[in-house]
Formats: sequence, structure tokens, C-alpha cells
Amino acid sequence: MLDAAEELLQSGDSRKVTLESVVKLSGGTVGSFYARFGSVDGLFEALRNRYREAVYQPTILQGYEKAIQQTNLRSALYHSIKPPLELARKEHQAISYFLKNPNTEQELLVEQRKFMVDKTFEILQRHRREIVHNDLRRASENVSRMSHAIWVHLALMEPSEFIGRKTSLSSVIELTTQMAYAYLTTE
Repeated sequence: MLDAAEELLQSGDSRKVTLESVVKLSGGTVGSFYARFGSVDGLFEALRNRYREAVYQPTILQGYEKAIQQTNLRSALYHSIKPPLELARKEHQAISYFLKNPNTEQELLVEQRKFMVDKTFEILQRHRREIVHNDLRRASENVSRMSHAIWVHLALMEPSEFIGRKTSLSSVIELTTQMAYAYLTTE
């Protein structure tokens, strides 16, 4: 049923994800739907959890692990920024639905942002000699905010819609990396 709901959500119109359409597409029954999810809101909560556990967190973690292994700051930033931005563009319909219809506890969002800041802090500590800022924790917070803002934009619109001209995803990733690097290495 979750696969059916994801397939229906890929159209970009969450109104197509109804009890009837999910049951019909999945071949399940109304009774099994209610037993598993309780309601359509329960179905969307299960989709959020599935997305977070199966896609978002592993993708982000792999990016940070690769970033930490890099020998220079610019490359480390690139490898930490690239996976979430690619994911935001690839999964933009699902992400935009979840952003526009938040039904998640604020604690979870704060926890995810803290995780991003902590991983960025770890990267900055490894490359301390390249960074001009004394407060690495604050620098980590600012780089994470910048990356998150671009991530939201990519989830909600095409790159050219917020840059103003035809732009590729790779250009947005490169530009975001350059901005983060410039922020960290200049006074």
C-alpha cells in the first residue's frame, strides 16, 4: 500500500492519494488499510517515516562519510552538499508534499538539523587549517543553514526558477559549494 501511495504521489497531486485509489492500486482491502494505517493521515505519516528512514537519512549519512574522508575543505564541502541536493531534485514531488504539509513533530526536525550541524562541524574540525573563522560551531550552523535553504528550493522548484536562467543541478551544487567555501575561507 505504501508503494501504491508513492506511485500516486509521484504525479505531484496529493489529492490522488485516497483510501480508494491506494486500495485499488495495491490490490488490498479497505479493512487492511485501516488496520495498518488507521486513516489517510496515518498513511502519509508512514510515507514520511519510510522516506526518512529509507532514503533521506542513508543518503545524507553516506555523503557526510565520504566528505569526512576528503583531504581538502572544498572537496569535503562538495561531497557533503551534493547528495542532499541531488536527492531534493530527484524526490522533489514527495519532498515538496511533505514540506507543504508538515505533520511531523518539531523535535524530529530539530534533531535532523542538529545532526547536519554536528556532521558539518566534524568536517570543519578536520580542515581547521583552511578556515578563517574561530567559532567552528557557528560556522557549521551557517553552512548547514545555507545548504538547507538551497535543498528546500530544489525540492519546491526547478533550479532555473530561483536562479533566473537555465541552470543545471550540477551548477547549483557547484555554486553552493563555492558559497560555503568562500564563507569559510574569507574574513
